[in-house]
Formats: sequence, structure tokens, C-alpha cells
Amino acid sequence: MTKIVPAILVKTRLDYQARLAIIKQLTNRFQLDIIDGEFVDNKTITLDEVGRLTEIKMDVHLMVMNPKPYIDKCIALNVNKIIIQFECGQDIGPLLEKIKKAGFSTGVAINPETKLSKIKTYHELLDHILIMGYSAGFEGQKLDPIVFDRLPEARAMFPAAEVGLDGGVNSGNAKKVLQAGFDVVNINSAIFSSDDPLSRYSEFLGYLL
Repeated sequence: MTKIVPAILVKTRLDYQARLAIIKQLTNRFQLDIIDGEFVDNKTITLDEVGRLTEIKMDVHLMVMNPKPYIDKCIALNVNKIIIQFECGQDIGPLLEKIKKAGFSTGVAINPETKLSKIKTYHELLDHILIMGYSAGFEGQKLDPIVFDRLPEARAMFPAAEVGLDGGVNSGNAKKVLQAGFDVVNINSAIFSSDDPLSRYSEFLGYLL
């Protein structure tokens, strides 16, 4: 069954704490988006501003140009999953190996313009494939319908991996997305821009019944 994982993309620790408090009322897993200001012209809070969590699982999506030092910090925080944006421009193979050797789950996120075949060489190292609904770096963009074709392609290419979708989910397309068969759907704006995030989350859960 599809898991709805709220995503946090914020610039301040105060906003992070506010959203985390909401998430704890919803579910036991969320994704924290980390952007360094170099990968794209946007910047979030840093991992140094995030405390170690024990009561809830945190996936970290690294949209950064130099993932290596971030990986060390993720390991120190004992996160649930470490997801590297493929378009960082580095050879991610050694980074995935490092994560695996440390005993953590690995993931790779790819933008709509990147072919899945580009990451096929890492298939033995990947626990999670994150299909981006739009190019990574900014929230609130429009969902690229290519994601629905990518799901069966990812299933065939990475049969042992969890397949997720991140970005572009809104009230208008949530039912279609949530019933498409992804293992995980990350949702940010559609939950947190609502006047009642708890009711919105419950509405989305209803599409899975």
C-alpha cells in the first residue's frame, strides 16, 4: 500500500519545528529536503539545525553539489534513509557504498529530464528510487505527467527497490497520484498550505482505501 510521507522544505529552524509538530500528529515518517544554495538558487536549513530524532523516522533528500559531508552528518543523526540527487554532478557510486557500509538505506532522486537508465549501474546499491515530479530545488511546481510512465519502468529496472514520487502533488491530482501504485508519495505544499493540514492528510489517506 502506498505510504504518504510529508516533506519539509523550509529556511528556518522555527518553521522546521512547527511542521515537525504537525507531522508527528499524522504519521511516523517524513522527508527533510536539504538544499545548499549551489545546486539551485535556493537554500534550506542545514543538518546542523536538525536534532536527532527517535520517535519518528526521517528520510533526508540531499539536493547539494557536494553530498559527502552531508552524508556523514546524516549518519550521525541516525536518519532512516539518505537520498542523493543524481544531478549533483558527482560519481554517486562511492557515496552509496559509504551509506550502505554504515548500515543505512540508500536512495537516488532523478529529475524528469534524466533517464532512469543513467542510474541502472547502481541497482545493487539502491533501496529507494525517488522520481521527481519536477526539477528538484523549489516547492510548488507543476507535476510532470512523465512520472506515470516512469513508475513501471522503475519497477522493471529496480525490482527490489522502493519507488517514490516527490513533487507536484496537489488536491486536483492527489487521487490519481496516490492510486498510481507508488510505494511512497512525498507531499509538501498540498498538506502545509492547507488551513487544516490534519484534515487534508486524512483526505489524502482516503484515496488509498
